[in-house]
Amino acid sequence: MGHASDKTERTIVIDKTKIISAIIILVMSVLVIIGSVKLIRSFMTVSEFDVTGDSPYEVEDIVNASGIRPGDKLYGIDRKEAEKRIMTLCPYISEVSVRSRFPNRVEIRVESLTASWYVELAGDYYALDTDLRVLEETTDNEKFINGGIPRLTLPHIKSAVVGSPLVFGDSETEIKYANEFMDMVKKTSFKSRLTLVDIDQRFDIYIQVDGVYNVYMGDSKDTGAKLEAVEKALASEKLKNSISAEIYVADLSAVFIDAEYDYTEESEGAETEAQPLG
Repeated sequence: MGHASDKTERTIVIDKTKIISAIIILVMSVLVIIGSVKLIRSFMTVSEFDVTGDSPYEVEDIVNASGIRPGDKLYGIDRKEAEKRIMTLCPYISEVSVRSRFPNRVEIRVESLTASWYVELAGDYYALDTDLRVLEETTDNEKFINGGIPRLTLPHIKSAVVGSPLVFGDSETEIKYANEFMDMVKKTSFKSRLTLVDIDQRFDIYIQVDGVYNVYMGDSKDTGAKLEAVEKALASEKLKNSISAEIYVADLSAVFIDAEYDYTEESEGAETEAQPLG
């Protein structure tokens, strides 16, 4: 006995008109939303500033430097231009970001650096960063001295403009040897102890450490080896209990220390003793 199988065929009818209408409605809704958001944003103006991060500048100084003013369109701010202005007018700031925050606030985040050196030019003093960019001009160097910022003497300083690199040297040779020396001295273990770096004369380089150890390096030849000799001398037992010293590394074959010791607890006065480093 045979069984007949019933097959039911269903036909799905796609109404293209309804689909197209739905897409149009969706697109129109999106456009309306975008338009509404733009309209609302166009009415939003700046009325608050939020400045965060460590900085030697007052909040008002940073806001003024940005060029953004209360009443400006919140979402019409040129953030890149504002960041550029802040870093130009506030040289101690090394990084900055400017953001618009709903509904009326501008957020400015900053990161600052400290002076690595200072130089004197025509009676004024200029703070420099590690790349010799001028950070500040002042007539008083006491804050640099009290802050442990070493003084730097360079060959033929020509100009120092806040926000721009220091201009110095009468020749490419002078600039090259000074930059090479600075790069090497920054890598030494005693960089933070430097009081003075005098490389005005490439044949008579002089540095001072801790304000009491005077180091005579001679010319710019074998600078790396000479700085290593200085590190060794500063760690030497010969400087233990010394109150000052002259360290000579101009001739690497005859490095020696002329140290002064305070023996006031045992006898009056101080004594000096010259010793080869060995």
